Amino acid sequence: MENLFSEDWGARFSKKWNSSDEIVTQLAAADFDAVVAFGYLDAPNPSVFIHIQQGRITATTPYAHAPATTADWDLRAKPEQWLKWRGNGPGITGLGVAVASRQLQFVTGDYRRMIRQPLLAGPFLKFFAFL
Repeated sequence: MENLFSEDWGARFSKKWNSSDEIVTQLAAADFDAVVAFGYLDAPNPSVFIHIQQGRITATTPYAHAPATTADWDLRAKPEQWLKWRGNGPGITGLGVAVASRQLQFVTGDYRRMIRQPLLAGPFLKFFAFL
């Protein structure tokens, strides 16, 4: 099994994401451009940056190759939690519980704003399938 958030993971994740017309279309309709970071709780820095323009991933960059990158969204969880969600995320109710219990932490980004916008919330919930 490849390491979560590795360069190989980033390439596979990007391919799956960009081939999902539903995700790309919804985020493009929301005019979503962002740098989203993912990583582990208790780590000083995220593991990877995902660059999204008009809903499509344009690049994935390991933190080691872009330490000066600023993330619009930075999500962190324990490694075992990310693996638990891999392929089958927590769903809308579980997501609220994960955020409230701090299993999933938004270091940067507004969880409440995102979850209240269907064009953002839907793709966010679907991203777990690509982990």
